[in-house]
Amino acid sequence: MNSLTICSMFLGLILISQSPFAANATLLDLGGGGGVPLVSLLCDGSSNKVECSKVLSSPQTAQAKNWTELSKAVAEIAIKKAVEGEAFLKGLAQKSKSQVLDTCANSYSSLVVTFKFCWDFADGDPHTVSYDCVTAGDLLARCDGKVNPDVTAFNRQTKFLYGLLYETITQLPNYLTENQG
Repeated sequence: MNSLTICSMFLGLILISQSPFAANATLLDLGGGGGVPLVSLLCDGSSNKVECSKVLSSPQTAQAKNWTELSKAVAEIAIKKAVEGEAFLKGLAQKSKSQVLDTCANSYSSLVVTFKFCWDFADGDPHTVSYDCVTAGDLLARCDGKVNPDVTAFNRQTKFLYGLLYETITQLPNYLTENQG
């Protein structure tokens, strides 16, 4: 990883550690099915509450009873978005014969695998989050502003989903237990 990536990850972890989610989850007893829906809690802390509510409007996310269920539901949405992005970018790359678009399409292929690792993490080892889920940001950076406005907009949507997924993962009991103190 280059120094910019390490710096970005460090800054992201600092911002996440300052997040009100952990305090609210404990305060509202959300792990045991408290009164505030998890999607509302997640979106209230989002940089774009309207987009968050729109993206997470599926019955599966709305019915999540704990962070594990919500994390898996958000991962499924992110996986679908990455598959859609891969097909979109491969189509553009074939039409334009662009090496940059081909690289972006390959990044989205890897992103599908990475999001699946994040999905698996919900029940797994907390050490995997530090590599498998964080690397998604690196993959998305490969397509940032390098092609055209449509690719940039699609990449921005996928990054937003990635941020939501990462927030849900940092609330999982196995992550919190492993990374506190």
